[in-house]
Amino acid sequence: MSEFNERVPLEALDPGSRDPGFWLRFHNRVMDRARAELSRRRMAAELSVVDVVFAWRRALVPMALLAAAMAGILLMSHEPEEPVQLVALEDVLTEGLNLLPTTAVLSGETTVQQALFAATEDGF
Repeated sequence: MSEFNERVPLEALDPGSRDPGFWLRFHNRVMDRARAELSRRRMAAELSVVDVVFAWRRALVPMALLAAAMAGILLMSHEPEEPVQLVALEDVLTEGLNLLPTTAVLSGETTVQQALFAATEDGF
């Protein structure tokens, strides 16, 4: 046999090989230490979403009010953009409108606010 196929005795690593009651005591010790956490998890499994939200109400309500106030401040400080006037295709074809060259629009030289496909000299 090669050196890789040899069986290595691992009994020395097993604490239960010399002490027959080791694993039973180990199991009981672990279960005693975990009893509080296991009961907490058992109770948490029975909780509903409403119960969790109710338990977190002291932190959730002030944070929700703060988020709403910040959103209101941001919305009130935001300046509205200029309204865009839409033109029907029939008006573009029948009225005398100055059209932007499509090469300027497609080349990327204009921004989104500058790219108007149809505009009159006097406005609409």
